[in-house]
Amino acid sequence: MADTKTIFAPYDRISDVNVIMTVIHPKPVVDLGNLLILNGIRPTAPAEPAGDHKQNTQPTQLAGGNAQGTTPKGQGSQPAQPVDDGAKLPKLPDELSNVDRMHGILLRKTDPATGAVYREYKNIDAVASDYDEDSEVYKKASAYFAQDHHSDRVAVLEYDTNKLYDSLKAFWYFNWTFAINVDPALDDVVLKESNIFEINKDHFLVLQTDDLAKFTNFYGQNYTIGLYHRMDEAMDAAFIGAIAARPVGSVTWKFKELKGITPSKLTTQELSGINNAHAQAYVEVFGRGETSEGRVMSGEYIDVLHGVLWVQTKFEGDLETLLQSNGKIPYEQSGINMILATGTQVLEEAHERGIIRTNETNGKADYTITATPRSEQSMQDLSDRHYSGLSFRYHVQGAIHTITVNGIVDSDTIMQ
Repeated sequence: MADTKTIFAPYDRISDVNVIMTVIHPKPVVDLGNLLILNGIRPTAPAEPAGDHKQNTQPTQLAGGNAQGTTPKGQGSQPAQPVDDGAKLPKLPDELSNVDRMHGILLRKTDPATGAVYREYKNIDAVASDYDEDSEVYKKASAYFAQDHHSDRVAVLEYDTNKLYDSLKAFWYFNWTFAINVDPALDDVVLKESNIFEINKDHFLVLQTDDLAKFTNFYGQNYTIGLYHRMDEAMDAAFIGAIAARPVGSVTWKFKELKGITPSKLTTQELSGINNAHAQAYVEVFGRGETSEGRVMSGEYIDVLHGVLWVQTKFEGDLETLLQSNGKIPYEQSGINMILATGTQVLEEAHERGIIRTNETNGKADYTITATPRSEQSMQDLSDRHYSGLSFRYHVQGAIHTITVNGIVDSDTIMQ
């Protein structure tokens, strides 16, 4: 909306009724289902020494193996020049212009330490303002926005692959939870990337390959999700777009239909091998495409860990709000009760969402939460004004993935 200056008072008329209208716009989706597309830019090879008649005519390679059209528009017409410290990344202002906003660019931020550039786009047309339609970034974003339950944005991070750790660190707590790679390789760089997600335990990396053996090095990871599918379709982006932004606790990641993705016709042995590897397939079942088991590489179910992340995030946010919205939280039982009440409310909401199961005995949410009194806190904690006496435990709700029915048929046929 354009800036305006009030230089006149509104007109008056004779009336006994004055109706004041306020337009409420949708709030940006800040949730646990937003997608980040990781577009790593590989450093340009050093120039050939003088006198060497070999000439390097290849443009800068971007992660994904397709130099043509993967660089943002306006930046890919010429090869990036070699630099001492890595890849040549675009230098763009953080402040958005009116044209940027009209094109649907929601955010642009450059990390001064690494040169990594983070952008958020509101739709596929916004992505097209920076990336050609034949680029891998555009194809990933297109598959994401083609799904019914995509978020209101998609993010893209361009970074020097030699500065992976620091680039991710700079934008780790921006508005995304799931990440996919433009680069299809599952090499040592991606294993390092997976380990970054594993140590932080609050974001998920989604990898796609058509070679099941490539998941071997990722086996056991809780925060890496493996997809087994043909590489000419962006199942990874579609997988997140179809499921991740739906209310946490309301869905399992199995049985979901992915628009624009071709179901694989697998034998039972092939699907069993994929399941044993803790990977996901998109398989045809009774004439309809559906995602398979919905596990991370450790074998745990995605919805369980997504629920854990929701509870953790909700606890942190609500307790922070408690601290900020009160003059102080007294370090006595009344203040401890306020902390306990806040935590209890979070767990009750988790139960309502389907993260925590219902206790069959009493019909209540199956969790316990306790808050120890001031007298049980250490002298150091009292001195530091730190309280560490709140603890809880809950049982996940889970979901039914397979059904066995036992039937008995009464026949009138007399068997001789």
